[in-house]
Amino acid sequence: MRYKDWKTVCLGRYLVDVPTEVNLEYSALFAFNLERGKLEKVPGTPTDAKKMAEDKAHELRASPHKTKGSLYIRSLLLSNGGTLVQGWSFDDDVNYSDAFLYIPITTQGKSFTYTYHGNVYSNTEQKDLQALVAFGSSLRPLKEKEIPKEPGLCLDEYAMLVNPPDLFTDDLSLSLEDPVATGLGFTFGTGSATREYTKLTKIPGWTEDTCSSLNGNGKCSHLRFGEHLVGPIQGEEICLVGKTADERYRIYYFDWDYIGVANKTPGVTFILSYLGPPAFSNAPTPFFNDDEALAVWDRFVNSLRLRPVE
Repeated sequence: MRYKDWKTVCLGRYLVDVPTEVNLEYSALFAFNLERGKLEKVPGTPTDAKKMAEDKAHELRASPHKTKGSLYIRSLLLSNGGTLVQGWSFDDDVNYSDAFLYIPITTQGKSFTYTYHGNVYSNTEQKDLQALVAFGSSLRPLKEKEIPKEPGLCLDEYAMLVNPPDLFTDDLSLSLEDPVATGLGFTFGTGSATREYTKLTKIPGWTEDTCSSLNGNGKCSHLRFGEHLVGPIQGEEICLVGKTADERYRIYYFDWDYIGVANKTPGVTFILSYLGPPAFSNAPTPFFNDDEALAVWDRFVNSLRLRPVE
């Protein structure tokens, strides 16, 4: 299976090209106050977003607190029509509270509500609330096929964070699944360079451990290993090839990493994985040979570029 048509998508601060035939699934994780939370997206109008916030406030008001009356603390309206609802985390403690964000986004003929659960410490409450309000207020819609030029993070096809606070660290990913070549998957991930990355080729036993986890016959070889530059971006790759346990099909696991520059350029990971067709399946294999597998891989990885912000 050869991909003829590709399109450009935005994730975080990067652009990358993906085949038009694949299904896309985005994920956005953020860490705040050492807590890791997922930015969830559900269908719903701005009215639905408002009701979700009201329901959460009602739930907190109906839950007693031993010294504060109820778990409910406050609701704050955001500049983009979203709402932050704050409530105590425990019924016997006032040192720790939860903040629930409900942000409506309407674009491309669709409406969504983005939700996020953050944490607030009483001794840093003002700073924490300011950061969470800024985080929620930073969400704005994207037009169809829009490649934004201003600073910020693309979350998916529909929304971006225009000016996320420095207090948040991000971990964004885009998974690509081919609906025809069953078992073939791609992943593109990017995250704040403040997190720890290790050069791929410097991880002891990476090839052996990865090969043993592929459920093949346990034997792998390198198609490529080492430095793989993408323009000025100095990445490394390990491209493994093996065979299924019955040795009927070739399997692939390719990994490309760029460790990033702390507080400047986010780290990046690309993965291509094909572990053979499902048992008793007539699904076609995705590649005619190793050269085609590498050609698809190079088309994917070499499309990486930083999103312009001029």
